[in-house]
Amino acid sequence: MEPVNSIGIIPTSEQMRKEIRASHERSRKYRISADRRNENQERLSAAELEARCAAQQDLLEVVISHIDEFYGLLSPDDFIIAFADSDGYILKVDGGSTVKELFAEGNCAVGYRWTERDVGTSAISLCLAMRFPVQLNEEDHYCRQAHGFTSSAAPIFGKNKELAGVLVVSGTSRLVHSHTLIMITMAARSVEKQMRLLRRNREMSLYTGFLNRVIESAETGLLTLDTDKRIWKTNRKGKIILKQNDLEGKPVSVLRGLDLDLREIHRNPEAWKEREVRLQVDNREVHCYYSAKPVVSESDELLGAVMVFEEFNDLRKLADRISGTEPIFTFDLLVGRSKAFREAVELGVRAAGSSSTVLLLGETGTGKELFAQAIHKGGRRAGQSFVPLNCGAIPGELLESELFGYVDGAFTGASRKGRPGKFELADGGTILLDEIGDMPHDMQVKLLRVLQTGEVQRIGAQRVIHTNARVIAATHVDLYQQVALNRFRKDLFYRLNIIEIIIPPLRERGGEDIELLARHFVSRYGPENRISPDAMALMKEYHWPGNVRELENCVQRAIHLSNDGEILASHLGISAARDARRTVDTGTIREMERKLIGNTMSRNEGNMAKSSRDLGISRATLYRKVKEYGMDCEDFR
Repeated sequence: MEPVNSIGIIPTSEQMRKEIRASHERSRKYRISADRRNENQERLSAAELEARCAAQQDLLEVVISHIDEFYGLLSPDDFIIAFADSDGYILKVDGGSTVKELFAEGNCAVGYRWTERDVGTSAISLCLAMRFPVQLNEEDHYCRQAHGFTSSAAPIFGKNKELAGVLVVSGTSRLVHSHTLIMITMAARSVEKQMRLLRRNREMSLYTGFLNRVIESAETGLLTLDTDKRIWKTNRKGKIILKQNDLEGKPVSVLRGLDLDLREIHRNPEAWKEREVRLQVDNREVHCYYSAKPVVSESDELLGAVMVFEEFNDLRKLADRISGTEPIFTFDLLVGRSKAFREAVELGVRAAGSSSTVLLLGETGTGKELFAQAIHKGGRRAGQSFVPLNCGAIPGELLESELFGYVDGAFTGASRKGRPGKFELADGGTILLDEIGDMPHDMQVKLLRVLQTGEVQRIGAQRVIHTNARVIAATHVDLYQQVALNRFRKDLFYRLNIIEIIIPPLRERGGEDIELLARHFVSRYGPENRISPDAMALMKEYHWPGNVRELENCVQRAIHLSNDGEILASHLGISAARDARRTVDTGTIREMERKLIGNTMSRNEGNMAKSSRDLGISRATLYRKVKEYGMDCEDFR
């Protein structure tokens, strides 16, 4: 039988009257008694009723919850509300005991079937037949037992618009009101919506079940949410990061500090990538980076969201591996047998066994960073991050943001997402402050505070962050002299100089170490080559102002120039005589450079910006040169 109206839409009064008359005519054809309900009306046995309720369990649970809400708007003493399945069997009746007994006299009770063939024209039977909301009053009902009553019914549709059942509310005719039909229709639509969500969430669960093994093997945390922001699933890695095994079914608010807006994620997913958050989970702080993505249906309806997250420490280790900053050197890989070098190594081994601050002193190219890596790898923090920073290569105005990080909007040009500083990245591991002697004076004060308190504060942030980073400082500058000249803070020097290791220059390590290192570099870069006696003699005679780094570069150059696999003295590009001249020339050039800078600064009365322009160098380079030559800008003003 075709409905007179679109499925689920309330008909007009004229259409309703026409359908009621047609239903009455059918009722007479079915030989329905107009005086009293059929005593042989179809009714389910207890077992059959139980089976039908079990088959409709999901729908019944949703319907019952809506019945409870519905009674917040109606009086249960005046109305009953019932649910009948698509075959017309009543599976649920609720209301006050008196009104329920009254309706039970007319077989409006659980287990009875209410189709037109059973009871003639009623709200339930007509709604089942026509599949649209109906409201009957008084003589609209075919059976006289229902005269004096009003009934409003609305169909509930399931998947593919299949009729799932009918929701009906009934009471005495004095309570009839058109709003009742609207209310029961809205309740039916609400049931449908919740059932759709339930089906889609279950579909999503099936999909995740299919991919469950893949998800569980992922090395990133995964957390899925439904539209109510309840946690649907957390994978193995996510449980490890959060140290929680029972999050499923809980609201995401149990992860305090995580503020997710599902509709905003749906509208603007790009804005929810690579965000930083400090979660509070059972009074513990979990520092994470996360990205949130919407989960949508084929019609782009929001079904939930998935959050991919990494613990900050894990992400930092991955970045170290990718960027090449992961330490690789151990003490076994440090080449040298000279007494001075072995003493430095032995002291480094002892330093590795503690968490004290280490100060590495040595000329440029002696291998200070290699020593720092070996100390880190030889200690308890070997599995954590090793974060190097060259303090002399970064302009002073940027050094603070590199060390301590910044938050969104901290300064012009700052990343929208903020950025952690090197001390945060090194938390639990080691930070190498290379060329510490070139650090600006104002930064020395801030670094001292970090060493004293173990706390850092990002630029623009309100909260402080505790960091447990071991500090290794290194410099080629004579810090004792810098302290005496008040160019390096004495209190900072004492904080850094807990364990002092002096790495000897190559010229003081003797010919044996030079030969060992030369052969080591040949085996690394060109093992098919050999060093001639003349070339080895020249390398032992050479002064090596650039130390081990210069020797390494020299060997690499010779390998490229050698023709028959033998490295000759002529391939090295060095000579003892030129080495001597270089010392003199370097001193002369440095003196000329110092005078040129001094004259320019005097002419400009200490104006660094104008002096850098006149000299044709950057302001950062000029600052570095001024410090290198022990000048004071105030003297020129």
